[in-house]
Amino acid sequence: MRVVPDHRNNAYGGRKSKVSNSGSMSLSQMGRRALSRVDTLAFDGKLSVVQVNIETGRTHQIRVHLQDRRTPIYGDDVYGLPDWNKRLSKTRNVNRPLLHAHRLEIDHPTTGERMVFTAPLADDMIQTADTIWPDGRLEQPNLFQ
Repeated sequence: MRVVPDHRNNAYGGRKSKVSNSGSMSLSQMGRRALSRVDTLAFDGKLSVVQVNIETGRTHQIRVHLQDRRTPIYGDDVYGLPDWNKRLSKTRNVNRPLLHAHRLEIDHPTTGERMVFTAPLADDMIQTADTIWPDGRLEQPNLFQ
């Protein structure tokens, strides 16, 4: 889950990328293909809560793809919007990117066994997501655990 500004409310540019109607994004950086699937879970008129599933694992992939679709991660000092990040720090006392890996699935390098890891949201993300998506805990309780 990530909290991102809505792209219609800012003038933010990025690298050339392809976004399909299904929400998939593909970006080729240094010749390496990267694929992310972005689903908007909630939107309050300024901010969105999105879920991103990645098919590849490139460095900063989610951060770069969200920047390229003009919805950088709130609190991201490298790929984000400085004015939005200052506002986040001042109003919510959050000084980090609001980016969370809820579920990670990998194959064990030796046995090949599928390994699944889950982690609960941090309190600052829950509070921010609650303001954007008041019914989120009812609609997707597994994301808030």
